[in-house]
Amino acid sequence: MASEADQKIIDGVEKYGWFAQSVAPRSDSDDPQEWFTYTIGLTKTHGWPEIICFGLGSDVAYGLLADAIAECETRAICPSDGLVLTDTIKGYDALLVNGAAIPDSYFGTGTWYARRVGTEAPPARLQLLWPDSAGKFPNDPACSEGVRRSQTPVGGTE
Repeated sequence: MASEADQKIIDGVEKYGWFAQSVAPRSDSDDPQEWFTYTIGLTKTHGWPEIICFGLGSDVAYGLLADAIAECETRAICPSDGLVLTDTIKGYDALLVNGAAIPDSYFGTGTWYARRVGTEAPPARLQLLWPDSAGKFPNDPACSEGVRRSQTPVGGTE
């Protein structure tokens, strides 16, 4: 029998095709720039990697993830490393990059769900990057330090 929280995830994936899990890395963190949000269920429903977004409050990150998924569905493309998304952020591009170096611990509930439904666990993952005000992504040395830092998981991705 699933807990109430687990059932919410199961129901969300069944109803919408995915679920978003937001996490504060420290229990006392109220700084949205320290948060991260990732999808659960895309592997099961779409055959896609899960997608994670760092450095934004849960509502904003959820909106970006929802728009990225909708853009991929509309364009009938599978999210992949290096994919530029042009309709996800108004006035800017978004970028998907390989998230394999992000520690598995960031995907705890996603790994639980993947094992429950018999998909790859821990799940394959991509990171959704958002740009600084000049349109530079964190993987570009010209990107502002604050934007780069807020999108780098604790321990880094390299």
